[in-house]
Amino acid sequence: MKSGSKHHTDGPLPVLAEKELFRKQYLKMRDNYENKIKELSVIKELVDKLRLTGIYDKKTLFSEQLDIIRKYFSIEHVSLMLLNDESQRLEVAASLDDNGWIEDTDHRRLTQKTAEQAIIRQNAILINNMPDASVPEPKETSAGPSLLCTPLLHNNQAIGVLVLICPAPKSFDQNEVSFFSLVADQIVTSIILSRLYSQMLREESKRFLLSRFFSKNVTEEILAQEGILQLGGDRKRATIFFADLRGFTSISEKLDEEKVVEILNEFFSHITPIIFKNEGTLDKLLGDGILAIFGAPISHPDDPTRAIRTAVEMVLALRAFNESHRGREWPELKIGIGINTGEVVAGYIGSKDHLNYTVIGDAVNVAQRIESIAGPDEILITKAVRDAIEGFHLKEQGVKALTELPAQNVKGKNESIQIFRVEY
Repeated sequence: MKSGSKHHTDGPLPVLAEKELFRKQYLKMRDNYENKIKELSVIKELVDKLRLTGIYDKKTLFSEQLDIIRKYFSIEHVSLMLLNDESQRLEVAASLDDNGWIEDTDHRRLTQKTAEQAIIRQNAILINNMPDASVPEPKETSAGPSLLCTPLLHNNQAIGVLVLICPAPKSFDQNEVSFFSLVADQIVTSIILSRLYSQMLREESKRFLLSRFFSKNVTEEILAQEGILQLGGDRKRATIFFADLRGFTSISEKLDEEKVVEILNEFFSHITPIIFKNEGTLDKLLGDGILAIFGAPISHPDDPTRAIRTAVEMVLALRAFNESHRGREWPELKIGIGINTGEVVAGYIGSKDHLNYTVIGDAVNVAQRIESIAGPDEILITKAVRDAIEGFHLKEQGVKALTELPAQNVKGKNESIQIFRVEY
């Protein structure tokens, strides 16, 4: 009986132990499964947030991504610190905080130092048992919060740090350290895309600004030469082109203001492409006139010839313009053009956000004076232009001959100016 009794009591014990072991294994598998689901949910929501929020508002995007992390993990503080390219210092790009961690001087100093170390080492740094400033007299045995600084890496270069602080007694385990490296990679994607978008906006802004003054080819060449788009001027030899509608002031007095604006808009839309086609620079529109430059900022050996070709094409285009608008009973437009070549100071004037390319110098003033004495559909050039076009085939530019005119006294010049009329 005794032996039977002993056999009866000893028998079930291994079964209970096996059940307990199975239960623990099941709970561990369940926890691992739930953790994987949680991690996948975080990554999915980060991707969705990038897709839905977009890369237009970086601050909102980064804050909402950090909020996703806090939704799934017991974290009191999470922040995104990015490396400033110029100062090479870490700056907070977004931060979410519960208990004033970032406001505490000691925490801020420790966080900054640890983040800088993560940048240098390009590895995650984990500090457990941080001093808890929220507890007035912490006990020596009490555990403090945990700090995790995970570097953000792009092309093997650290561009920032993901900073996380979780409250005691919880601390980051190795699986979480590895997982937050994946989270950091996803945030890096958002950062790079937002930077590319910002760069694209800057390039498009420059391109739009430049397209107001330059042809497409010249615009692309300027953008390719990064240092060329900056405030300041350079001394250059350029050909200055002034054109102005003849008698338009008296014509406009007989028309409604809306009709005047409509005529001028169509006139400029019709003739400014001719300047760009010949790779000239549109300096400015002057009421019913135009100032253009050939030879700045991009110069060509035949810039004076290009200016003359532009003048001839402009006069002929204006005649076609008049013919096409006869049915609308518009006034017939005629233009006078003056061209001069000489030394000028050419450059960008304004601010970094609002640049205007222009030329300054006596050669500009002379070109304007020559234009002022040109008759309807007359193209006048100075001797400097005539000398500069020697050796070029003017007939290919639609020029039949150059007729020398009597020297002219112009305002601001002591000596008379020798001028020539372009026969086309």
